Amino acid sequence: MAKHQCPNCHSPIPLSYLLFSKYTTQYRCVKCSALMASNRRRKITGLTLAFFSATLYSLINSHIQNPLLATLVVFIVFFSIIWLVPNQVELVDEQSKM
Repeated sequence: MAKHQCPNCHSPIPLSYLLFSKYTTQYRCVKCSALMASNRRRKITGLTLAFFSATLYSLINSHIQNPLLATLVVFIVFFSIIWLVPNQVELVDEQSKM
């Protein structure tokens, strides 16, 4: 069972949506056409990781003295944690939007 899947048909949600979309961006499932959006868990995870990433960057940069390497390490940690947190999307009621 995939961590990130459509709540309606359980088809996988692409990693690109989770990493590069804004919190207000909606996603339509390719298989069943269900409309999904980010939920509260994704927003809290993103804000927490933004603070954690800034702290981690300053710690790593003070020890390594190479900003490019420190940035790479922070991005790897950030994207890994975003990918590991499940249930970051929920179905959107299309009838209430009209």
